[in-house]
Amino acid sequence: MSRTAPSPREQRRIAVACIIGNFLEYLDFALYGFFAVAIGAAFFPSQDPTSELFQSLAVFGVAFFLRPLGGVVFGLIGDRVGRRTSLSISIVVMGIATTAIGLLPGHATLGVAAPILLVLIRCVQGLSVGGEWGASSAFLIETAGPGLRGQRGSYPSMAAALGLIGGSLLALGFGLFFTAEQMAAWGWRVPFLIAAPLGFIGLYIRRRLEDTPVFRELEQASDRPRAKLRDAFRLSQWRALAITFCFSWICGVGLYYLGSFVVNFLSTSVKLPRAEAALLTAIGLAVYAALCPVAGRLSDRFGRRRTILFGCFGHAVLGVPIFMLLGSGNVALILLALSLYAAIQAPINANTSLILIELFPASTRLTSGSLGFNLGVGPPSGLGPLVAAALVAGTGLSYSPGFFLAGVALVCGVVLFFLMPETAGRDLLLEHDATQDGETGPPAATALAGPVTRG
Repeated sequence: MSRTAPSPREQRRIAVACIIGNFLEYLDFALYGFFAVAIGAAFFPSQDPTSELFQSLAVFGVAFFLRPLGGVVFGLIGDRVGRRTSLSISIVVMGIATTAIGLLPGHATLGVAAPILLVLIRCVQGLSVGGEWGASSAFLIETAGPGLRGQRGSYPSMAAALGLIGGSLLALGFGLFFTAEQMAAWGWRVPFLIAAPLGFIGLYIRRRLEDTPVFRELEQASDRPRAKLRDAFRLSQWRALAITFCFSWICGVGLYYLGSFVVNFLSTSVKLPRAEAALLTAIGLAVYAALCPVAGRLSDRFGRRRTILFGCFGHAVLGVPIFMLLGSGNVALILLALSLYAAIQAPINANTSLILIELFPASTRLTSGSLGFNLGVGPPSGLGPLVAAALVAGTGLSYSPGFFLAGVALVCGVVLFFLMPETAGRDLLLEHDATQDGETGPPAATALAGPVTRG
C-alpha cells in the first residue's frame, strides 16, 4: 500500500502548525529564565535575593522532571488516537499554562498558595512540553515527501532556537522600555500574556490538518498492535532506550547551554553588559537555527548516524576551546566561538527528531520513544546550566563548563557509536526491530521514507 505525501501547500501548513508549538515552548523557557529574579521576588519574598532566585529556579526545574510522564501520556494519545489529537491537546495545555503564569497573583495577594499554584502550573507545563516534541516530530516526518525527512525533521530544533531568540529579545526589550521597579512589580508578566495567544493560533491551524498518512494507514489495519503503557518501560528494548537517552541528553545539554547558560556566563563571568551578552547569544542562536535545516539535509545524504556522531565528536574536542574563546571577552572571538558551537550542535539536534521517529515501530513509536527521550532531555539536561555554574564557582576556571559539555558528548558518542543503527531509508510504517539497520524496499513501500543511506 503506497502513501502519498501531502501537497506542498499542506506541507507548509503542517510545518507552521508544528513550529508554533516548539516556538512557544522555548519562548516560555527563555522568558522564565530571563525573569527568574522578578518571579522569585513575587512568589518567594524574603530578605535574601539569592534565596528568592534559587527558589524561582527550583520551580523552573520542576517542569523537567514532569517531561518523561508527559511524554508517555501524550505518546499514548498520539499512538492510539492520533498525532493531530496529541498535538492539539498539548498546545492548548501549554497556552493555558503560559497565560496562567502571567495572571497568577503573587505572595502578597495569595500568601503561601501563590508559590504552590506556581509549582502546579509548572508541572502542567512539563507534562505538555513532554508530549509536544515527539508529536510534532512525528507529524513533520510522517508527512515528509521523498528525500525531505531530514530537512523537515530539523524544524523542531530550528523552532526551539527561534523561541529562545524571541523570548530573550522580548524580555530584553521590555527591560529597556520599563524601569526596574515597573518590571519587578508587573512588567515581567506582560511578555507571558503576549506569548499566550500563539497557543490558540496553533490550535486553530492544527485542528484543520488531517492526520498523517502513516497513522491513517495504521487505523485501517485491523491487525496493528495497539500502544500500551508498558511499551514505554519494556526491558526488551533497553538498547533502543539507551540510544534515545544518549542522543537526547547531548542534544538537551548543548541546547540549554547555548540558550540559557551562555548569556549568564557572558554577563557574570566575562562581565559583559547584560544587553550585549543577550545580543551576542541571540546571534549565536540565529546561526544555529539557520544551520539546523542544512544539517537535516546533510543527514539525508550522509545518514543520521554519521551526522550525529560528527556533532558528538565536535563537542568532545571543541567543548573546552569554545569556552576559552567565550571567556576572552573579545566580541570577535565570542562570535567565532558561538558559530563553532552552532556548527557542531545543529547536526545533533537536527537529527534528534529523525532518529526518535525512525527508530521505533509505527504503531507504538511515540509511546516507546517517549521515556528515553524525555529522560535524556529532561532532568540530566535541565541541570546542565546549574552544573556549569557550579564548575565555574568551584574551580575558578572560566572554561570549566566545557569539561562537562565535552564529557557528556564523549559518553554519549561512545554509546551511540556502538549501539545506534542507521535509520535513514526506513519505511515509516514498518513494524521493525528498533535496533536493526535501515531497511530498503520497493519505491511504493518507501514513498515517504526518503533516500536510503548507510553509515
